[in-house]
Amino acid sequence: MIAAERTSAGGSAIDLAVVGAIALDEIHSQAGDIDQLLGGSAVYACLAASLLTTCAPVSVIGDDLDRGLLQPLRDRGVRLDSVIDAVGPNFRWGCQYSSSGDIRETLYTRAGVYDSVPVVVAPMHRRARVALLTAGNPDQNRRAMAQLVEPELVAIDTIEREVAERRDEFRAQLRHANLVSINTLEAAHLIRWPGSLDDPALAEAAWRDIRLLGPRIFVLKKASLGVEVFQDDRRTQIAAVPDIDAIDPTGAGDSFAGGMLSSLARGADLIEAAVWGCAVASFAIERFGTAGLLRASPRLVSERASAITVRELDGSTPIRETS
Repeated sequence: MIAAERTSAGGSAIDLAVVGAIALDEIHSQAGDIDQLLGGSAVYACLAASLLTTCAPVSVIGDDLDRGLLQPLRDRGVRLDSVIDAVGPNFRWGCQYSSSGDIRETLYTRAGVYDSVPVVVAPMHRRARVALLTAGNPDQNRRAMAQLVEPELVAIDTIEREVAERRDEFRAQLRHANLVSINTLEAAHLIRWPGSLDDPALAEAAWRDIRLLGPRIFVLKKASLGVEVFQDDRRTQIAAVPDIDAIDPTGAGDSFAGGMLSSLARGADLIEAAVWGCAVASFAIERFGTAGLLRASPRLVSERASAITVRELDGSTPIRETS
């Protein structure tokens, strides 16, 4: 799906540019409470992608973020040339999870310098083969896309706040995307769904709407139930890795996206890549913050991917099952 790596005057192009926040998180879950964790969509997506590909976050960080927290990214080969230092508060986010971990309440979002200082894509990163626009500020996504040179694949991931508060802007961005990855609640906000989130018709309704907006691939994230992948008239259910103890679900969706896109960049087909993304995400939820992802390796992810069940659907009827 992704062509051979391109080169430019600035050197070899990276595989993946991830536009999004580098955050300080406060997490409350059944497993405990913890604050000042390195987080943010760009961090999780890049750590997940770094297992297979070269990647770089495109972000802005404040002067209250301890730069030593970024060392795990450097250790994994993540390139930080497109991360800008700015005077002012860093992006901060806090949440409370339900006992199951499937329901999250955002306690606060303080965007800080990420909302006020424009992102700059470093020259050596402008020919990234894949661009991931993550949860955050649509204005920053537009700025980054204006600096990237014809990426072969553009993917959009999001968060409830963005779809609920800036729905029209988010929908407009979808015209420039090949792939969109959102959860059930975000899908409901996107199409102003009047019914229950448990109604299976929601997924099909969202896909009909998204196809008209531009993306050719829709991934519906369903937390502990895995994901559903829509492409043309094909619908595939991909289960989550079984028997995983969810300590902190933060970053699971971003890790899925980073893992899936890195697998696509390595030549996997769409379903293989989505399975890989689910396997990577299973590591993210096993520890607070990024500690789970830092335990992952390509070998361990492959082992978990082999345990994932895939079901091809025709309407709502399973026609094939593999694991």
